[in-house]
Amino acid sequence: MLSDSTKGFILIACSIALLSFSLESMQNHDDAVREYERECDLQYRALNGNMSTPDGGLCSELDETRSWKAILFMASLAAFVLSGLIGTVMLLPADENQR
Repeated sequence: MLSDSTKGFILIACSIALLSFSLESMQNHDDAVREYERECDLQYRALNGNMSTPDGGLCSELDETRSWKAILFMASLAAFVLSGLIGTVMLLPADENQR
């Protein structure tokens, strides 16, 4: 079996990889929010001079995509934080005075 310190290093390496994935998923979510605003937000469209009525089907699809990307971002961020914390805890020395 692997020692706790080896498992800790592996979890921290996974955490670093998850950081990259979290940043990418955050950017994807931001892009989805901007696209939804451009296509469906009436105030945003009015400020840009677009007074046409948004397509309901497209707005529904964009809202679903925006929600899915938010969930993906939050899950990847949670996995990043948890793997980093657990990995760090596993690297800390164990209390040798336990009975």
